[in-house]
Amino acid sequence: MIGRAASITLSENGAKVVVVDLSEEAGMLTVNKIKENGCEVKFVKADVTKEADIKNYIRKTIDSYGEIDIFLNNAGWESKIMPLIDYPTGGFRSINDNKCTRRFLGLETWIATYD
Repeated sequence: MIGRAASITLSENGAKVVVVDLSEEAGMLTVNKIKENGCEVKFVKADVTKEADIKNYIRKTIDSYGEIDIFLNNAGWESKIMPLIDYPTGGFRSINDNKCTRRFLGLETWIATYD
């Protein structure tokens, strides 16, 4: 939801947007909303927890537009809400990988394009 709203707002203000989503259906919903406004947009299906997918969408973005000026790295999912004492360690690790590792990998890969 945040990514979709931000992508639409950025495109309305002149940004060329690359929508990245694990779900082609959700990604194309965002793409179509942006296209309705006459703005330029591309879609790349990717699992942002996989380094190869991250490198692929960054490469495709740079191949299309030459550089990345804004890197909106906000993909995520919510887990079951429960008391901390009941929360499984595996669930925490999954959330940590999603919320931290993928952000690090995305930023690391993007920043490396400026060397």
